[in-house]
Amino acid sequence: MSKLHSVSSPNGDTKSRILAAAQKAFSETGFYGTSINSIAEAVNIKKPSLLHHFSSKEKLYGAVLEQVSNRLMTDLEHTMASTQDEKQQLLNVMDGFYRWSKEHPDEAILLLREMLDNPQRAASAHNWYLAPWLEQLVELIRQGQRSGLFTNVEPMAFLYNIIGAQHYFVVSLPTLKQILSAGDFKALLKQQREELLSLVKLRLFQ
Repeated sequence: MSKLHSVSSPNGDTKSRILAAAQKAFSETGFYGTSINSIAEAVNIKKPSLLHHFSSKEKLYGAVLEQVSNRLMTDLEHTMASTQDEKQQLLNVMDGFYRWSKEHPDEAILLLREMLDNPQRAASAHNWYLAPWLEQLVELIRQGQRSGLFTNVEPMAFLYNIIGAQHYFVVSLPTLKQILSAGDFKALLKQQREELLSLVKLRLFQ
């Protein structure tokens, strides 16, 4: 396993630096491929100091997932409050999801790893951190359906197709960047956003 880069932040507290290092590590190597020792080393602290803030790897992992979930929820709430038009709300949310996954690929990959790498733990989990975000989007679609604005799709199935497509795109970006010219890669990023929003309009809007 490759050695993690040190996370230095003179203005940040130790807990924040631990969370930043842990997010990077869990995104790159997954829950099972990451050790408490490697995270402590990346933050330049001893393992007991890390365990003072987070008593186990499981609790640290949960705190990282909660932090990502909170970011998504905050963005969603701000977006929903920006307009009362349900169609525009959904387009804005999907655009925000695209931008988030592009600007924070480690967070997007982390959530993908959580679903792929840990099916047994996910099946028994009482608190899935992405659930509130998904539930709000499902309710937005159902509200639009009741108003006659959206087609009669199954909201969760529709959202999973959108989320899955964007996650796959994000995971593929390092490879695509290597095989495409700089101009073509930039054009692809723009086109992906347009395709994502077009799919929402085509599949959902009446």
